[in-house]
Amino acid sequence: MTVSDDQARRSAPWRRAREFVDSIAGRLLGLTALAVLAGEIFVFAPALAGFHEAWLRERINLAQIASLALEVSPDLEVAESLEFELLNNAEVQRVAMQREGERVLLLEDPTAPSDEQLVTYDYTNASGFQRFSWAVQTFLAPPGRVLRVLATPRYENAEFIEIVLNEAPLKRALREFAERFARVSMLILIAAGALIYVTLTAAFVRPMRDLTQAIERFRDRPEDVSIAFPRSPRTDEIGRAQRAAADMAEQVRNALRQKERLAALGAAVARIGHDLRNMLSTAQLVADRLAQSQDPAVRQLAPRLERTIDRAAGLAASTLKYGRADEDPPVLQKVAVADAVDEASADALIAFPEIVAKQDIEPNLACVADPDHLHRILVNLMRNAGKAMSEHPRKDKTLLIRGVRIEGRCEIELVDHGPGVRETLRERLFEPFISAAPEAGGTGLGLAIARELTRAMGGELELTRTGAEGATFQITLPAA
Repeated sequence: MTVSDDQARRSAPWRRAREFVDSIAGRLLGLTALAVLAGEIFVFAPALAGFHEAWLRERINLAQIASLALEVSPDLEVAESLEFELLNNAEVQRVAMQREGERVLLLEDPTAPSDEQLVTYDYTNASGFQRFSWAVQTFLAPPGRVLRVLATPRYENAEFIEIVLNEAPLKRALREFAERFARVSMLILIAAGALIYVTLTAAFVRPMRDLTQAIERFRDRPEDVSIAFPRSPRTDEIGRAQRAAADMAEQVRNALRQKERLAALGAAVARIGHDLRNMLSTAQLVADRLAQSQDPAVRQLAPRLERTIDRAAGLAASTLKYGRADEDPPVLQKVAVADAVDEASADALIAFPEIVAKQDIEPNLACVADPDHLHRILVNLMRNAGKAMSEHPRKDKTLLIRGVRIEGRCEIELVDHGPGVRETLRERLFEPFISAAPEAGGTGLGLAIARELTRAMGGELELTRTGAEGATFQITLPAA
């Protein structure tokens, strides 16, 4: 074993102890210990004061009983030996009674100290704090003190009874009581504290520890499906945290799977990019030849074909960069909304001759956008609307495009009369690979790309209405 291994072995217990102290369980144990100590103090204080008073009252009762022997004797006198025995049995040095304002000395030891040397405890009108203070004074007092105790008599009607006694027996009895009480109460409080600690640990600390460990494992290996978060039926904050962590893990894993698919898509497009560019170059040559045709109809369609090929080439290049952080920013400029809508509808609806594009655009409305990005967004939305309406039996095949300027914003709405978007897809409609019409063969990338392009230009794309009457998509961009 090397020196470093030996040091690590020796430091391991301290490291584990430090980790326990810093954990919730360690802090809970510390708080439980403090609660046990506080409980011991709060229980011990009144018990000590109660024992102190009970011990003195017992001596007062014994002294009063001893004084009754004097009451029945002739001339209120007893032999000196009997008086000594009575005082010794009561463990007092003097007994006096206050009757009708007159103090009567009943029994007294000749060696009793004078009143100036006595410490007085008056129980006839003492508060609870004062009784506790007297108990503490006795517990901590130096040896040799003599007490003068006043209390209400138990066996006859008098103002008070007074006894004088040495404090040493009381001090000894008080210490023995404190030791016994401390042992028994500490055992009870430790057992209660241990039960509370175990209960709180099982109910709160252990679920939080398991959740924390699961989160740490998930942080290191988010793709590992064996790392499961418990879905507790608890209704408190711990149960809510467990369910929220489980939902978060599921969402993160779904996002990772989607990113993997996007990475695979990018790799596939990159592999065919070269061949695609060659095909588009050939198509460009064909378009140039068609532009030289003598047929007027062909010559009219040739420029549109050229623009479509150019945009297809740009789309292929931009698809390779989908999802990359270093994608070139849009080139913003003033774009006339009506012209952009005309051009996009001509390209998007050429395959849907039965669809009629109707404009309701504010005159001279312009927005700040990248012309190519706005064209792609509009074509995507119009093509989706054309597919939806062409496959729907409703007779109204009108696609309404509205445009208006509101408080510095340019809002463009596309209102179709198709079947609408299913409510189950509404929240995730703009996520990659989530298609509103999967049965039509859609990849689910169109709306995701459209929203990304809109947000890159400082705008937003939203589905504002959907239902049996159709769907409405709204594009919001800065107004020019």
